[in-house]
Order: sequence, then structure tokens, then C-alpha cells
Amino acid sequence: MAKSHYDWRNGPAEIDPHSVTKHEVLVGYLIRYFEQRTLNARGRERLRITLVDGFCGGGLYTLKGLGTEILGSPLRMLDAVREASLRVNAQRTKPIDLDVRYIFIDKDAQALSHLKQVLHDRGYGAQVGQSIHVIHDDFASASPAVFRLIEAHTPRAHTALFFLDQYGYSDVPAPLIQKIFAESPKSEVVLTFHVAAFATYTNDEFTDKVSSKLAVDIRSALGGRTIEQIKEEDSADWRRFIQAALYQALVKDCGAEYFTPFFIRGEGSGQGEYWLVHLSRHPRAQDVMKQVHWEHQNHSIHYGGAGLDMLATHMMGFRQEFEGGFVFDDVAQSLSADVLPQHLAENIFGRGQPVQIGELYASTCNTSPGTSLMYKDALERLSGEKDIVIRSEDGAVRRLARYMRDTDWIERNRQGALFRTPQRGGQ
Repeated sequence: MAKSHYDWRNGPAEIDPHSVTKHEVLVGYLIRYFEQRTLNARGRERLRITLVDGFCGGGLYTLKGLGTEILGSPLRMLDAVREASLRVNAQRTKPIDLDVRYIFIDKDAQALSHLKQVLHDRGYGAQVGQSIHVIHDDFASASPAVFRLIEAHTPRAHTALFFLDQYGYSDVPAPLIQKIFAESPKSEVVLTFHVAAFATYTNDEFTDKVSSKLAVDIRSALGGRTIEQIKEEDSADWRRFIQAALYQALVKDCGAEYFTPFFIRGEGSGQGEYWLVHLSRHPRAQDVMKQVHWEHQNHSIHYGGAGLDMLATHMMGFRQEFEGGFVFDDVAQSLSADVLPQHLAENIFGRGQPVQIGELYASTCNTSPGTSLMYKDALERLSGEKDIVIRSEDGAVRRLARYMRDTDWIERNRQGALFRTPQRGGQ
């Protein structure tokens, strides 16, 4: 995660507290990733994957103002895989080997020199050049070598997880992410933008240039206001603009069907927020990342609604129903529990034919902060109120969320008391 303002000449660079939180999200996601991937792999002996840190930095930091030692993303990745292995194998009679290759990339030679020393001091020196590859280059230039290493480790699946913690926008252009998914369709990308840097990059002087780069008409999306006006009038509107407008171009140009476009913030005020976009081609991966956001409540935030229209453009300029945005806390959980059943019922009723639970989630999850478990809780409520009927593939009626499966079919209960399309509410 090295940026130009980090200094590695005399040991660990200083890091701001708000930069630490996104690393905690990374760790949480990696652990859940391995737990999910091994859940239904009882007879499997090995799981292979490559973890790519495109802006890895020097491995260690000191917390600004306190001097506390903070692990950088490479060491956090190594620790997360070790913890995931312990957790996964604690539940198995036959152990599974997490065969992980690591690729750490940075264009800062001092950062990489420091990282190599840190890896040696922490007992990873013998793995450098074997399971750990350290590349001195910018991420875009290093990408051909990265693809070759991924293919060598997983020749058929080309499975990798990319952590691209850039500072601005231009270091990871959308066509490069598209190439990632073209080269390795089972891969996932965690992409971060520092909000302040992104706002600076997209000031009015560069509006036309950035519009072309993002394939979105920024002037039209802003409704006639300048970026500076939006930031001055309502900072939440600026963040809503990022979520509701810019993500569309990013996802369109990247070739990823599923995404989460939430923000990460550190302690204190909204300063130092990061826009963290998770991109994948599978709804299950999207669900796992949303679980992590709920786990890091008050550090994760989004500026849209709680139901199925969280990124709708009509949200721009409207006051949130609760102060401070949607922070994945108990208030947000309660609001979601009220709104999600209404929106799901409208979606189900509007289809006019039965739909499987998995398809319902896959077709709507990009526009909802709700997890698959929250969807099933909402479906349990609708079933209990006799608005819908849920049946397994063999025809058995499902009523409780814990027994529901993605292959179960949902249909409108035409014998129910509420034979009507519910009205939208809660947005």
C-alpha cells in the first residue's frame, strides 16, 4: 500500500489510524474467503490460490502520534492465511492444505528493501522466490508477470485475489481490471480509493478527462453542480455521487457482475475515508464481503438506502432517514429488517412466476447492503405472514430461514391474506 508520502529510508513508515481499518477488512475477508471455499470441500486435500498485493509497501508501519508497530498488508495476508488454516482444519477430520502463493508489488525500491528485511526477520526469508514473489515495478507494468505466476500455480482455474490499495484512481485503470477477469474469471479484486485524493483528482479542471476515462458523463451526473459545490453543500452527497454514479462506469468497464461499493473509515470524523470496491463474478463472493462490512460496523458506511435501491440516483440530494449514513450497526440492521421484506415482496410479486432463492439474491444483491442470511430472514417473515410460499426442489414447504437453500423456489401465495403488491417504504 505504499504511496509517495511514505518514507522507508529509516525503518517503518508512519501510518494514519484511518489507514489501518481497511487492512482489518482485508484480514476479515481472507479468513471468511477460505472458510467459505472449504465449507463444501470435505474430501479435498488442497486449495490453491494466489494473493496479489499490488501496492504492498514496506511491511511494517508505526502509528502516527503513538509509535505503535502496525503490520502492513503483506504480513497481514500471511497471518490471515495462517489463522484461516487453523480455523478451517479445526472443523475437519481430514486436514486441507491452503497452498497459497503471494505476489508483493511496489514501485518504491526502499519500500521493497524494507519489506524483504521484514520478511527475513519474521522467518519468511526462505520463502522469498518460492511461495513469496517480490516484484519491483508499478502494478500495471508488473501485470504480465503476475498473470504468468498465477497460471503456473493454478493452471486450470487461474484463481487469485487482488488487493489493489492505490491512492488515486489512475494507477489501476478499468481496462486492466477487465483483463484480470478475462485472464482469471474466478479471481476477485478489492480496489480502494482514498476519497480525498479521488475528489482532488476529479476536480472541475479534469472533469472532461475523467469522464472519458470512467465512461460516465460527470457533468450530467452532478445535476449541473460543480464537484466543489457538492463537497461544500453536503459531503454525503459527494459520497453518494461516487456510489451512485461512478461505480456504474467502473463495473461496466471491469467485466465484474458483482460488487460492493461501500466506504471504510477510521476512528473519529469522516476524514480519511476510503471507497472500497469489491469486484467478482460470483454472488457468493459478494455476499462474503458484505458479511465483513457488517462485522466491522461503524467502520463501514454507505450513503444510500437499506433495501434494494441503495444506489438509486434519486437518493442524491435527499436527507438520510438516520444521521451519519448507513453504518452497518444495530440501527441499520433494524431498518433493513423492516425495509428488505417489503422490497423483496415487490420484486417477487412483480416477476409473475416462481424464482429460486439463489437467483433472487444474485439478481438484486448489487443494489442492497443485505446479506444472503438477511434475505432469508426477510423471506421467513414474508412466509410467516403468508405472502409467499417457499418449496424445496422435492416440494416440501420451507418456513424457517435456517432450512432455506438457494435452490428452493419462491412463489406468491395466492391464498394469503395480502393478495396485493406491497407499497415501497423505508427509503
